[in-house]
Amino acid sequence: MSRSARAAVKRAGDLAAADGAATVEAEHLLLALTQQTNEPTARALNALGMTETAVRAVLDDEFTRALQTVGVAATVPPRRASRPGRSTPKWGQSAKLTLVRTLQVALDRGHKRIDDRHILLALSQAEAGVIPRVLRALDVTPSDIDAALR
Repeated sequence: MSRSARAAVKRAGDLAAADGAATVEAEHLLLALTQQTNEPTARALNALGMTETAVRAVLDDEFTRALQTVGVAATVPPRRASRPGRSTPKWGQSAKLTLVRTLQVALDRGHKRIDDRHILLALSQAEAGVIPRVLRALDVTPSDIDAALR
């Protein structure tokens, strides 16, 4: 695994912990990729308008809508509360699935080393959950991501 991929995975865990999340999920991986600098993946994300600010705005809207669905006022800040007694979130299903897909993407492309672009391509393959909704909200398709990374 490349240094940039390891950094993105570690950063995803740090972001989940900072958000007070019980688990690291695919959206944390996406946010971690948006924070990379001077990497081809970061440049591709920026070119597609998938900045950290844009992705967070969509995630915050998703969270607010979820709160409204269960009758909680939309004025509640869209951040999770801290979780006392637990500093390291576990890896959630969507993040685990993304990492499995990451390996498959690298293998399918004949690459011997996983890097952060494989993580982004794997994220773009998600068929359900938050990531496809983020991509739709930002008007980005998996094909757009693939083309931006070339």
